Amino acid sequence: MRLLFVFMLISCFAIAQHGEQKLAYQYYVNGEYDKAISIYDELNKERFSVAYYIPYFGSLLKTEQYKQAEKLAKKVAKIYPNSLNYQLEVGIVQRKSGNTKKADRTFRKIFENLTGQQSQAINLANTFRRYEMYGDALRVYILSEKLNAKSHFGTQKAQLYAQLGEVDLMIVEYLNELKRNPKQKSMVFARVQLFLNNDGIKSESSYQLVKKQLLPFVRQEEARTEFSELLIWLFMQNAQYEMAFRQAKSLDKRTDADGEEVFDLAEIFLDKQYYDLAIKAYEYVIQKGKNNFLFIDANINKLYTKTKILNSKNQEVSSLDDAYKSLIMELGENRNTVMLLSNYAHFKAFYLHDLLAAETILLSAMEVPGIDKYDLAECKLEYADVQLLLGNIWESLLYYSQVEKDFKENPIGHKAKLRRAKIAYYQGDFYWAQAQLGALKASTSKLIANDAMDLSLLIIDNLNLDTSAIAMEMFATADLLFYQQKYEKAIAKYDSVITVFPGHTLSDEIYMQKAEIYMQLNNTDMVLEMYNKIATDWNYDILADDALYKMAKLYDNTLSNPEKAMELYEKILLEHNSSIFVAEARKRFRVLRGDNLNDEK
Repeated sequence: MRLLFVFMLISCFAIAQHGEQKLAYQYYVNGEYDKAISIYDELNKERFSVAYYIPYFGSLLKTEQYKQAEKLAKKVAKIYPNSLNYQLEVGIVQRKSGNTKKADRTFRKIFENLTGQQSQAINLANTFRRYEMYGDALRVYILSEKLNAKSHFGTQKAQLYAQLGEVDLMIVEYLNELKRNPKQKSMVFARVQLFLNNDGIKSESSYQLVKKQLLPFVRQEEARTEFSELLIWLFMQNAQYEMAFRQAKSLDKRTDADGEEVFDLAEIFLDKQYYDLAIKAYEYVIQKGKNNFLFIDANINKLYTKTKILNSKNQEVSSLDDAYKSLIMELGENRNTVMLLSNYAHFKAFYLHDLLAAETILLSAMEVPGIDKYDLAECKLEYADVQLLLGNIWESLLYYSQVEKDFKENPIGHKAKLRRAKIAYYQGDFYWAQAQLGALKASTSKLIANDAMDLSLLIIDNLNLDTSAIAMEMFATADLLFYQQKYEKAIAKYDSVITVFPGHTLSDEIYMQKAEIYMQLNNTDMVLEMYNKIATDWNYDILADDALYKMAKLYDNTLSNPEKAMELYEKILLEHNSSIFVAEARKRFRVLRGDNLNDEK
């Protein structure tokens, strides 16, 4: 019975002590160090435990009670004489208290006992890091690597260089780590990305710093691909697409590869509307010959890209029509060329305005034996688009619905859902359209999500401004006419909104749509007039930077007026510095100014 009573007392004491430890630790976490110390002092008198040593010691340091902290560290160091960590903390107190000579002697003894073992180095360095002594932590890693050639601390050293603000050495350590271990490629890419994001890819010095450190590795490690891939990625991050393409070609030739890296870049160039560069990239892949697995896709995408840069000059349209016919003749109509047929149908419908021919091509493509289900879905979407051009809205909805039903959780299903929502929008059923668009904002496809967001914001911003939805209905009708390429009727309908509802917030949207129509009609003067009206009369609205950028691109690429282009790019930088076009505007401004951005040396 007496033993049981003693056991119960010990248990109660242990529980009480544990509760006090938790309370003290909570004070420590909250930064209430004096309160934490008062509890730890009492616990220390009753029964010292190493379990609360770290927060106890840390609290003493934070409150600059160095004598007590040193006494505590020495006490624990005697209990655990084989642990260098506790001896290290004696030196840390001495350093923090200003007793530098004593601290140096303590650290010297510890460093003499380093073995170079991975676990020992990490433990000691982490102890230094805990007290923000990053230079000393770095010294531990450097000495340990000298003692043991098998120990490598590249990642840890890079992080410490970052803490010390020596970012150039940080980058070198990450690159050395990649050189030593190619499996660290994803980690190194992620860390460089993090550095550029934190410091800002907009900062030219950050980009130049990474490039400067990276180029020697690219040149020295020609047998390796990781450094060239990192350089290509870096060029792409900084919108230096020509340089990225050049580097990708060089890497492809050096490794005698199949052009896949170049093909992937071409896809990005296409998405970013760098059509000439995309065509060059596809042509590079095509030159690898018919036996290359990307030969068909590169040919198909090259023609598709050429379609995107068409204007309405009959000669160019006719030439491209012949190119489609020639390629179909060469490659045949089979499961591998279904997308070629679909693209040709799109070209027929939207550029030659031959809707019946487009309809026939698509019906034929959908009957190709062994057609891939995704290619079939793409053909159905294209067929639905053609039906909408023809004014067969219910037929169009039927095919969109089929694709949406068959691919509910797939981007192609989301694409179908978006087009159904657009039809609802065209018909003035804004609330149903808004419900569909809300679901699409979370689409895994960034393009679909952005399109859904844009249309949703258009409806939200303009639907409830009047007692009726008449202005919005008129605008949506004009958008449908625009889609159906009935340009004169579309312009008349847009103008009627401005006439009936002068000053309406849809005005800048109307001018932007009219600019797009005039672009299709090759009326550059009117395109510029529309952009200028937005940039001047609606300079406070969301489309102002868009209009400025498009106007700058027009002067830059089409009208060959670099002075005017520079003026507009600079205006974006000065007046719209949060615009998504800032990075590209800065790059083009500097190129036109004569800065040598393409110098790799």
